[in-house]
Amino acid sequence: MAKISPAHAATSMQMKTCEFTEDMIDAVVQFNARIRAGGGRLAFPASHIPQWFPPLPGRRMFQQFFLVVDAEAAVRGAYILKHRDFSVRGEVMSLADFQLPISEGSVDRKYTTVGVRLLWDAMHKHPLLYALGMGGHDLALPRLLQAAGWKLCAVPFYFRVVRPFPFLRNITYLRNSLLARGLLDGLAYSGLGWLAIRALYAACYRGIPPAPRFTMELVDEFQDWTDELWNAQRAQYGLCGVRDRTSLQMLYPRDARKFIRLQVHEGARPVGWAVLLNTPLSGHKQFGDMRLGSIVDGFSAPADAVHVVRCARAFLEEQGVDLVVSNQSHWAWSGALRRSGFMCGPSNFVFASSATLTRLLAARGIGVADIHVNRGDGDGPIHL
Repeated sequence: MAKISPAHAATSMQMKTCEFTEDMIDAVVQFNARIRAGGGRLAFPASHIPQWFPPLPGRRMFQQFFLVVDAEAAVRGAYILKHRDFSVRGEVMSLADFQLPISEGSVDRKYTTVGVRLLWDAMHKHPLLYALGMGGHDLALPRLLQAAGWKLCAVPFYFRVVRPFPFLRNITYLRNSLLARGLLDGLAYSGLGWLAIRALYAACYRGIPPAPRFTMELVDEFQDWTDELWNAQRAQYGLCGVRDRTSLQMLYPRDARKFIRLQVHEGARPVGWAVLLNTPLSGHKQFGDMRLGSIVDGFSAPADAVHVVRCARAFLEEQGVDLVVSNQSHWAWSGALRRSGFMCGPSNFVFASSATLTRLLAARGIGVADIHVNRGDGDGPIHL
């Protein structure tokens, strides 16, 4: 794709960008209807007040909704900025996540320039932008970001098969042909699949020495110990979303019962935590009907990441999951997963940094492996 510049954001039609206000609700509803009628699958929130992170006085993590409207006040595009503080080598600064850009150009070629306009407006409002997830490098949004000079890298995907039979019978991603389904069913019912998977893990597993002094405990919410851990260890990470008590209570609130909050101790001292999911799936496009365990988020000193992962894996396996998965970018967490018996698979979870953010990270000597991002840093643990 050719490089794009601000000039590409101009259009012959008179358009403007504005914040979503209550008087625009009907126009957004009509916009969503046109997108659906054209075959689009995305829809923009039909309320001007964000349900996830509304902007409130004194709040550092919040969302803003923006619209592109034409001369007749019809909405032709929309996007979200999620503002959040990040630690950059220990220095806290505000970054923004470029979320859910939707352009009517996706269903009507008359509005093909709207998508570019959305991006340049967001970059003008907050140059320190990132995007996360997006479904892989080859889709429209990642290609647009790359053309705008953003740096893209896949966040590695790790998995561990706990119960080979339901894995082989349900891994839709691999069961993509009649031959593949027959082969995987044969491996499942014969028991050869169980033997093959166990042999593979035995050959690849770089075990960690027993560490009985590390124990785990379920907690209902994150308390003051989280602040102490964050303040002590944040400078050990190149780039990391703020994970203090206030932020974590917003991301994983006490009343959100689906989240499993695991505190890890060395003796009596908290050394880390993980947020997990245990999800019974039905007809999932990749995992079928498996019970999926997910290591969604976590934090510790880099040296203790392996103990946090080991405890998270043990807990989920005790809960009877068929498969445990995680997306982790930082070298310590990726290494912890590998040392804990996880394999690396293809990832469609992409981290993208704007040109301004990329330059900032380069100036601080922060490489891709120094960035600690996972599913807790984007749209949340959706589809898991």
